Amino acid sequence: MKKIKLTVVTHDEKFLQRLAKCLRGEKDISLVGTLLIKNLKSEVRQAIAFVEQMIEQQPDVLLLDQIILRDVAALDLERILGYRHKLPDVKTIIVGERYNEENVMAMMQGGAQGFFRTALDEKHLIRCIHVVARGEFWLDAELTKRVFEEIIKEFKDKRDRLKPLTHLNTGKIEVLSSREMEVLALISQSMTNEEIAERLFLSPKTVKTHLRNIFSKSGIRNRVEAALLYTRHSQISH
Repeated sequence: MKKIKLTVVTHDEKFLQRLAKCLRGEKDISLVGTLLIKNLKSEVRQAIAFVEQMIEQQPDVLLLDQIILRDVAALDLERILGYRHKLPDVKTIIVGERYNEENVMAMMQGGAQGFFRTALDEKHLIRCIHVVARGEFWLDAELTKRVFEEIIKEFKDKRDRLKPLTHLNTGKIEVLSSREMEVLALISQSMTNEEIAERLFLSPKTVKTHLRNIFSKSGIRNRVEAALLYTRHSQISH
């Protein structure tokens, strides 16, 4: 039986430990590379070296931290896209605490085939790896339901397609109020309207109003662009 060659890129040391533990009994999965990275901007050389290593090993599956994916897109999207043709067969699973529907749909369009929420148990993680290694898509039941609801909503509303990410202008953030910036920061963490409302002690209706104002003022069209715009702004500010 051919072993699944697995690589991992994460900022979470506990997740690496958890993964190593649950792989001990899996004879058909071989962990061929791991990269623990805390700050992509200062550790970009290590990241590039790891990608070069992946090109040599040609893994079957990559477990990629959602936070690092967001930072890569904000830091140097063109460079990372340049490596894609060198890894034609690698299948990507995005790992994160939470996802909103637009995040998932945008990442699927970008080539991701699996989405693992860290709240799920190890049994689900192993199943996710096996399913994606076969070339299939994997989402847990809750996430599948939400994504289909979003697809139906988009079809009914005939919403605009996602703008190219290179068109985002961080200068547009300057017109937002302090409260709108708080909402934007929580959007970048993939929080739902209800979670944002609870965190900021607002009503969901008020959160929706803030979202409309943010989109109108900044010219962005959806939560994916909002999250990326905030991340770019944060990196420039710091």
